[in-house]
Amino acid sequence: MSVNLTITENVLNIPLDELFAMAARINKKRGFLFVSKILGKHLPVNPYLPLLASGLLAATYYERVTGDSIHNLSEIRDGFLSHQKEDIQRAYQLLQSHAMALQEPPIVIGFAETATALGHGVFDCFQESYYIHTTRENVGDQTPEFNFKEEHSHAVDQRCYANHSILEKTYPVVLVDDEITTGKTCLNIIREIHAKYPRDHYAILSLLDWRSHEHIAHYEALEKELGITIRVESLLKGTIVFEGKPLEKPMNDFHLAEERHMKGFINRIDLSKQFQSLPEYHYLSLSGRFGICEDDKAMIEKSCQQAAMQLNKQRYGGKTLCLGTGEFMYIPMKVASYLTGDISYHSTTRSPIQPVQLDRYAIKEGFTFPNPEDPTIQHYVYNIPKGEYDEVFVFFEKNVSTQDTMALATLLKEREISTFHIVTCS
Repeated sequence: MSVNLTITENVLNIPLDELFAMAARINKKRGFLFVSKILGKHLPVNPYLPLLASGLLAATYYERVTGDSIHNLSEIRDGFLSHQKEDIQRAYQLLQSHAMALQEPPIVIGFAETATALGHGVFDCFQESYYIHTTRENVGDQTPEFNFKEEHSHAVDQRCYANHSILEKTYPVVLVDDEITTGKTCLNIIREIHAKYPRDHYAILSLLDWRSHEHIAHYEALEKELGITIRVESLLKGTIVFEGKPLEKPMNDFHLAEERHMKGFINRIDLSKQFQSLPEYHYLSLSGRFGICEDDKAMIEKSCQQAAMQLNKQRYGGKTLCLGTGEFMYIPMKVASYLTGDISYHSTTRSPIQPVQLDRYAIKEGFTFPNPEDPTIQHYVYNIPKGEYDEVFVFFEKNVSTQDTMALATLLKEREISTFHIVTCS
């Protein structure tokens, strides 16, 4: 397989090698994946890096919409590109000093599962904003406000459980994703929203935009059909030509360890006192799944800081990995940003990606295990080199049993990690 790229716009002049690497997707509908180096999903990063990526995306949109300039944006960009922890953290502090006030408060919607944290980070940057993230999960007996299809995905059905009082507001909807190739998913969700909650303006913010002229024409046609405007902003824009046959099944098996005795390896930590939850569903109330607003930002920040203080007391030291799980990315990332020491962050995923030991190939190692929150769903985690970390914190939104984490624990133990912290938040 090969993917040939033509770059047409790079608004912040960020080198491509800083943004992504390539991998083969195990999916007959789409054979390739741009594996982000800045998202904190499949590859480990400094936890501040994805927050900065959200900020640069928000700033790009803000400058284009308002005509105003973000002071120190070049310094923020330079910190984003630095591989030094202090520079990255300083750049995020600079970003936080800017209050981005749009003419109308945006309703930001992040796509599950990959962009739930990216969208939340964009929401952080805009004043008086609202945030919702879509989900692939069924939430008890709740009826989604709308459904849509992400047709190229491993799990195509997406739902939105946001409080309808948010969607009833006629403010612009800002959709956030890590990458758009055809842009069809965004058109699907705009149609669904507009059918129930019509408005004049929509925007799409994506780290990467690979739409062809034909795909852009579909956007223009929908604008004309519905009488709306759709603004699309990205850090990198271009076109792609794919050659080859997508993988329909793995070339080789994912690493799956046999469960074994784990006495002394597993440490359980309960953060439920730090976060508000919905007892009937065991989800956090302020994760974004059910909708949050400006007034919730301070509570989320305080909760994450207090959670980090609790975890810092449990740390053994050395190099630490923090893992989010599935759609539960932003809060673990934010907590990780407040931990002291040498901290890396990324997340488990539903998406099967082909691991290959090749230079410059994104995914070197792949591991699979049943999702402890729902063992009927297989999860994957990538690129955990043997001997790289001394301890790992794995964050679960729901309470999970020790037994249900045994497969994951065995994998981490085989990676020569000395301590596995099960962190439950509700």
